[in-house]
Amino acid sequence: MKTIFKIFALLMMVGFWACEKNDPLAEQGQLTGNIAPFNLLAQPPDAAAGDTIRLRNVCWAVNDDIETVTFYHSGFKLRDYDVKMRVQTQDTIFELVVVYKEDSVLTSSTFFAEYPEEGTTLNDYYQTLENAYVILHDFIVPMQYALSRERNEELILAMNDLVFEEIVQKFSLKFNRAIMVTVFPEINPFSLAYFKVDDDGFYTGELTDQAIQYVIDNLDRELLNEFLREATVADNTRVTIETVAALEANEGEKNSRRTFRVL
Repeated sequence: MKTIFKIFALLMMVGFWACEKNDPLAEQGQLTGNIAPFNLLAQPPDAAAGDTIRLRNVCWAVNDDIETVTFYHSGFKLRDYDVKMRVQTQDTIFELVVVYKEDSVLTSSTFFAEYPEEGTTLNDYYQTLENAYVILHDFIVPMQYALSRERNEELILAMNDLVFEEIVQKFSLKFNRAIMVTVFPEINPFSLAYFKVDDDGFYTGELTDQAIQYVIDNLDRELLNEFLREATVADNTRVTIETVAALEANEGEKNSRRTFRVL
């Protein structure tokens, strides 16, 4: 009878321990003095703008005192433009190529979710097998991260003014006399203001600074499209998800970040 009682008591103790939150980090905190929470965000998959990604965040803290877990997104774009003009003169076909790398377009850190949600506590997200709080959140990739998919004439019309001005400036340095009078037939081909001559008075084919400025001022999108051979852009966009687990006391917090590629 005593044996049966001991077995029953042992089973009761095992059951009690199984129901309790195992707290290995508490002991770690006592040894190291580290009170920061543990916070790990799983790596999101690559996705397109408008897609839904299920984010998974696991966190735990010494003394079990996490107050909130907050989600943010940020991102950057790098665009490489490749634009080609084709100008056919009376004697020659000229192929002009301009490559332009746009400066990074940054999206600052933007809040999009906080846990526990209204009417819940973090205990609602506790998973015994994980021995931690596990938060799942469906994140829709914002359309602001959509890739540039325009090509050719549509791309020339869609690019912002700064990019277009940079591309025109690069093209202006590739123009010569024959190209100039073909693209701008209103220009006097014998103008000394626009075309350089050598010591013997023969035209070199080079433009003066005044002519280069004329190209910059007058090569608009419509005219460029008339002589456009091809225009493409390589859009490299990355989005970073960040979670911040904040403690109730001591203003401690732990960040976790993961970056994925926009398709």
